[in-house]
Amino acid sequence: MRAAVFHGNGVLRVEEHPDPVVERPDDVIVEVEACGVCGSDLQILNVPPGHPSTPPVVLGHEFVGRVAAVGDAAGVRVGARVVVDPDPKCGACHFCRTGRPAACTNILALGVHRDGALARYTKAPAASVYPLSEGVEATAAALIEPLACVVNGTNRAAARPGESAIVFGAGAIGCLFIAVLKAAGAAPLIAVEPSEARRPVATAVGAEIVLSPDEFAVRREELFPLGADIVVDAVGTRLAAAIDCAAMGARIVLFGMNANALPPIRQYAITERSLSIFGSYISNFTFPSAIRLVEQGSLPLAPIVTHVLGLEAVHEGLVLLRSGEATKVVITP
Repeated sequence: MRAAVFHGNGVLRVEEHPDPVVERPDDVIVEVEACGVCGSDLQILNVPPGHPSTPPVVLGHEFVGRVAAVGDAAGVRVGARVVVDPDPKCGACHFCRTGRPAACTNILALGVHRDGALARYTKAPAASVYPLSEGVEATAAALIEPLACVVNGTNRAAARPGESAIVFGAGAIGCLFIAVLKAAGAAPLIAVEPSEARRPVATAVGAEIVLSPDEFAVRREELFPLGADIVVDAVGTRLAAAIDCAAMGARIVLFGMNANALPPIRQYAITERSLSIFGSYISNFTFPSAIRLVEQGSLPLAPIVTHVLGLEAVHEGLVLLRSGEATKVVITP
């Protein structure tokens, strides 16, 4: 099969790659319908990388597909439509056994440390496979994995109706946070995004006002004289800015990841304003909730997917994402 294989040092090649095969009783082979390109994929490909990976590996972890083959103990029907949690939890480490599976110390993530879904086929353990209804568009289904992560982050912030919110970054993750916070009743809900192409998407999914960073610096006091109750950094570099615009007792969710970012932090402000800062990483029992939200059409997800490309055009998709012209690129291998 053709696959997008990461070879290290920023090198991604679309090349021939062996089809995955059933080796364990719980193996599930999935024929991929659609796979989103994630910001973490861009970080993996940066030099130096902003996110760890284990080359050579097929990238891609936000996907939907159909079961093509199963092991004897998989308990999944061939032909079933499924989405997959790409971060299989071991269930046995200290963190799994104390109710914190997102901190599992034995995760070998699909598309990061083992082959993922920027290919015709991929393989996953049965425990990570979830059924999905036939009526969901493939492009929307490819958003379920990042949505599950965003639902986890929103849960950590304990969003309440009528609370004000700021989201830094209106890429796919930022727009998903906007949509979920809007559904939770956040008001006012402001997005800060430097890309002109992405700002209309943020408006379409629920942001009341979308500003460039320079515009936000000018209007921050006017819009949030007391600060915002919830602040989300969907970029991975905006913690200092998030602290500056947080209200007394605010909750800050750090979601974007960039291992190379070292922002200066004024710790006094955290203590003096009684701020709560939550690092939010992957999903945490939130895949079922994300699937229901997508199946029921509860969120305006369609505007987020701005480009759908074939596998051979994956490098074009990377350029579009890096330039800010695309909000979410979905590959149909």
